[in-house]
Amino acid sequence: MQPITVSTTDATAGTTYSRKVRMDSWAFAQTIIQVDVTGTATYTVETSMDDPNSITNPVDVASMTWINAADSAIVAKTASAQGVLVATPTFIRIKQTAGNGSTTMTLAQFGNAPY
Repeated sequence: MQPITVSTTDATAGTTYSRKVRMDSWAFAQTIIQVDVTGTATYTVETSMDDPNSITNPVDVASMTWINAADSAIVAKTASAQGVLVATPTFIRIKQTAGNGSTTMTLAQFGNAPY
């Protein structure tokens, strides 16, 4: 998977979220995540196994359950950081809970679909 970048902005008026990133369920599991902070920002990387596009068990986008990332290096942080997910969730996003700065998250999932 090519690296994907998403971002958040000023959260002084309330929590902001990046767009959701759909991970490749056919690629290898490991994903490296880097979050760059500009200015002042408190953030958490969140994951979800819910899938609004599921044929058998769709979950409405507004009803998706979001859980803090399994790697604590990218949960409740205020500085730039890297983390690794050893299992692949269906979706990943970044939540900025405070600060007038911004965050940029870059994700790279290892490997391609094995044949």
